Amino acid sequence: MSETPLRLCAVATSSPGVDVVREIMRQPDSDIEHLVTFGGTDADYKASSLLRMTDARGRRGHVMAGDRFSGAAASFTRAPGFDRILHEAMDSLQRGAAGHAYRSHDLKHPSDYANYVGIVADRLAGILQSERINAVVFFDIPHLFYDIMLYRLARHLGIRTLILRVGYDPATFYSMDRIEDLGRLSPKADPAPPVPIEPGAASDLYYMKGISQEQGPRGRLSGRALGQLAAHVVMQEPSLLVRPLSLARTIRRMWRVARRLPDWRDPFARFFHTDALDYAETLAELEEAPVDLDQRFVYFPLQMQPEMTTAILGGIYRDQALAIEQLAAILPEDVRILVKENPKQNGQYRSPMFFHRLRRIPSVQLLPSHANTHKLTAASECVATISGTAAWEAVTSGKPALLFGVSWMADMPGVHRFDERLDYATLTGGGVDHAALEQAFGQLAAASHDGAVSRWALRHLPEIDPDQNRQAITRTLIGLLKGEIATTFVSDAAGRGAG
Repeated sequence: MSETPLRLCAVATSSPGVDVVREIMRQPDSDIEHLVTFGGTDADYKASSLLRMTDARGRRGHVMAGDRFSGAAASFTRAPGFDRILHEAMDSLQRGAAGHAYRSHDLKHPSDYANYVGIVADRLAGILQSERINAVVFFDIPHLFYDIMLYRLARHLGIRTLILRVGYDPATFYSMDRIEDLGRLSPKADPAPPVPIEPGAASDLYYMKGISQEQGPRGRLSGRALGQLAAHVVMQEPSLLVRPLSLARTIRRMWRVARRLPDWRDPFARFFHTDALDYAETLAELEEAPVDLDQRFVYFPLQMQPEMTTAILGGIYRDQALAIEQLAAILPEDVRILVKENPKQNGQYRSPMFFHRLRRIPSVQLLPSHANTHKLTAASECVATISGTAAWEAVTSGKPALLFGVSWMADMPGVHRFDERLDYATLTGGGVDHAALEQAFGQLAAASHDGAVSRWALRHLPEIDPDQNRQAITRTLIGLLKGEIATTFVSDAAGRGAG
């Protein structure tokens, strides 16, 4: 039993997190004195209302109701490093921007973002202080503006944070106090049993279903794409309805692009914005680019943006072009960087300037969409990524991997963290000890907790009983909060990754 009763703030926007929060309050010996929740409409505050700037309310009303300046975040907004937090917040707010959402917020200029972040920081800090919160728990790595702001504020104010994250095995989950701790396993005196790993273990990913790795039939302008165009016109650019020639030109450009890309790519099927046409035309131009696997190269698959894996886990390397520039600086002159676009990416974060910046790097070669990622991995000398699963596929296939961001696999054998002092011969010369990799993976499995903390896992693991799952996660969470159960990942004793 902890000496001080816990006054908890919980961020849980979907099951099973919501169910676990309810279960916590049913535990007579939980030692939790007070609970404030951010989540759906049945939580105290509707969390997404801050991301989308809507009037959606929770049980206590809207989070900004009766808002007045409190000064609670004054030391936070003037602290050294706040400019990086502001950049991070702006990046996470892009999920609700006009180029990514039809019901978008109205933030457009840097000053708009700075004003909004300042207001929200003051309000959230006021809630944490007035409710005397001494622990904040997140049911995923915070990455949706409201949660990353709560996280940064709690860390600044000296409030304990606890993060849960679905594991490599979706029936398990990881825990950590800080985002920066992700991947930092505590050394054990008695090693856990190794876990066998099949070569190329990350090859078949559910979110890449339907993505072809070979040349196939060309596409066409689909009905879904036209539907997205209609949504864009109605909700974001109604003036096109009275400019039929402009609308016709837009449709012709969409048609030409669709015919040059493979049928699975359909760049307008999930979202359309006129800004994305330049991006789609750039992709179409790359379809004829050669793929030379006989040269010396590092393979760099771009990650989708905006996503947690770059916006939060990437740190300054959420700017993926910066990562590629840094990589180019440590390569021998005869080693190329083969860059492949993420097949799920849309035009956001990929203006013509982005590709121009990459083309300025002599060692960079941009690849067509049909370039086979598995063949690229096999033929490469190394795979570089921000925090993506491509690194895991590399090391499980015997290839070294280079990470620019934070990842659960960051301390695994064969995985290197980027450092400007890193020598390319050191990066590629050591190979991957597969037995050591299996041993380290066993250590990770032993440090993981039982329970499916993601909605996706519950849907796709029908053998899991929801009630037993909820109770198991609740027991573990309370044990973690009380310090009776060790977190999966720990803060580095040497002070790496402070934050």
